[in-house]
Amino acid sequence: MRTVLGSFTLGLMGAAFSSGIASAETGGCVNGEAQALIVSDVSGRLGVLGPSQSTATQTVIDLINKDGGLLGCKVKLTIKDEQLDPAVAVRELKKAIATNKPNVVFGPTLSSSMLSMAKITNAQGIPLFSGEGGDAQFVMDAREPGNYMAISTLYQDGRAAAKYLVESGKCKRYGFLYPDIVAGRDIVSAFRGQLAESQPDAQIVVDQPYNLQNKDFGAIIQAISSKSPDCVFGNLLGPDLGSVYKIWNQRKLDILTMFYPDTATLKAVGNGNLPANTYGVMRANVKTMAATPVGREFTEAYKAANNGAAPDEWAYAAASAVQMWASMVKAAGSFDYNALDTAAKKGGLTFDSVYGDGVEIMPNHQANAWSNVGPVVDDSELGHPYWSSDSKAMWTKDVIPQPLYEAILSGKTSTRWTSAQ
Repeated sequence: MRTVLGSFTLGLMGAAFSSGIASAETGGCVNGEAQALIVSDVSGRLGVLGPSQSTATQTVIDLINKDGGLLGCKVKLTIKDEQLDPAVAVRELKKAIATNKPNVVFGPTLSSSMLSMAKITNAQGIPLFSGEGGDAQFVMDAREPGNYMAISTLYQDGRAAAKYLVESGKCKRYGFLYPDIVAGRDIVSAFRGQLAESQPDAQIVVDQPYNLQNKDFGAIIQAISSKSPDCVFGNLLGPDLGSVYKIWNQRKLDILTMFYPDTATLKAVGNGNLPANTYGVMRANVKTMAATPVGREFTEAYKAANNGAAPDEWAYAAASAVQMWASMVKAAGSFDYNALDTAAKKGGLTFDSVYGDGVEIMPNHQANAWSNVGPVVDDSELGHPYWSSDSKAMWTKDVIPQPLYEAILSGKTSTRWTSAQ
């Protein structure tokens, strides 16, 4: 597992080893073993996200251990199921801390679980690295020293999607369809904010949230189509999106849709049955990820451990979180919560990730990752959709301009868009 660290990092590492950093008191591991915990939707209630995330996390940790571990320590992963319930996520986290306090926590799947868990991990002095849950509050408005984001946020994804559609010239009348949870509301708010900046004469003709536990997509889609939007955006994914696509096909709707198509979507709707005019936004592009140096290594290891199954978008995103953590531990020469934060604040840190070599770790503890936006292609050989060649990879700094970024970090504005902004 290669890591770009630079002379500053190597100096830190040398100092750490010479001062006996391996003791628990100085941020090392106990009995030669560092404890890692992932809290995720392992039961797969939202499709492949949780299973892909936990499997990818284990795969990268196995690669780390194969290369000798971290700071002379092997890494042991414990996996807990959040069951798409923030209360369960918090309960499992507390139980794990009481049993064997981890050096790091990964996950979870839901942004609301991530925000709830972060209150506990920060109070306990445990860094939390997210490779799935992507609410921007985690590293922007409500950031804490122990919060790390290895992927794009919902705020970035929403802005990237809006920029792409505005530049395409395909949309004047917009509709929204999204689950009525933190993730759904925030990504649509981000989209609205970018739309107000880039296409002020755009019309929002329908805004349709839905309850995850009580959904009648037939009636919902009828309500949307009756308003005749040009484009419909939201963060549907997995089986829910598969159900929507089936109805879209049945009714022969030609409205452009932009959601989060993934492996579970393809399984739900059936190979070769993605509707026409299907677009997507995602935090990873499987074609690109599999071709990066670290991505190739991860892909081969993942396939070897999973009967030849290729990693999907969620697996690549989750892998980046572990790679980010490992690089920061090496940079700090310690597993310690405060040591990692100190290393990050000094700036200049990069790491090799499935996203590519030399990914920057920004001042808010977020990797400068990209959102991939564009037309979606149905590839049964891969087992999941991917983006066509005219899609765009939009980096965080491309989507969140420096003045806006600085304003959010200074508290002068917020990632939560309102009509007053």
